[in-house]
Formats: sequence, structure tokens, C-alpha cells
Amino acid sequence: MGMLKLGDFIFSVDTAAYQTLQRSTAQKWASIERIGKRAAMQDLGPGKDEITLPGVIYTHYKGGLGQIDKMRKMQAKGDPLMLVDGLGNVHDEWCILSVGEKDSVFLKDGIALKMEFTLKIQRYEE
Repeated sequence: MGMLKLGDFIFSVDTAAYQTLQRSTAQKWASIERIGKRAAMQDLGPGKDEITLPGVIYTHYKGGLGQIDKMRKMQAKGDPLMLVDGLGNVHDEWCILSVGEKDSVFLKDGIALKMEFTLKIQRYEE
């Protein structure tokens, strides 16, 4: 299957390989002021669950051009996407927050041989 699958997009060594997977899971807390005491803390439940995937695509290799464009098309649809890891574990639905791109090592016609990307996703909640 690959390293990770988001919707129909498969991250793999042969295509778009992320270099690291950074995850941030938050919990919401409220501070309640009290007279003569420190503020009490109340748990309000889960907060944002976000993943950042910085990676590299070598366009002359198997995956070729168009992969970052595919990420952007998925983002533009605005649909939540199922996230499945390389072991087949399903991690619910996620939304694409942003797609970043940095191109380098150009051919004379301007085509980049190396495309770095940063994909930011957030767990979808209805």
C-alpha cells in the first residue's frame, strides 16, 4: 500500500515520500476564576488533532510531476478524507488544511527535478 494513504493519495518511497510525520493532539481546558484561590481548571474535551507531513518528490523518478497538484485538487474539493497507515489501520477522516511547495534543481525548460512539499491535515469532526 505505501507509507500512508489519505483518500486516494498514496504516500510512498516510489512517489511522494514524507520525511517526517509531526502530530499535535490538544486538549481544551477552561480557567475558572475563584475568590481567594488559584483559578480552577475544567476539562472541555478534545481539541485539535493535526498532522504535518513534510516530504520530497523527485519528479524524474516513478511518481513524476503532478502529485502536488493532485494534493491541491483534493484540498479544493473540501471533502474529509480517510487516513490509513501502512499497516492498514484506519485513523478516521481528516481535512487538508494547507499544501506548501518548494521547487528546486531545475532543467533548462524550468521543470523542477526536486519538489518539496508540506501537507497539513486536521482530524475531521462533524
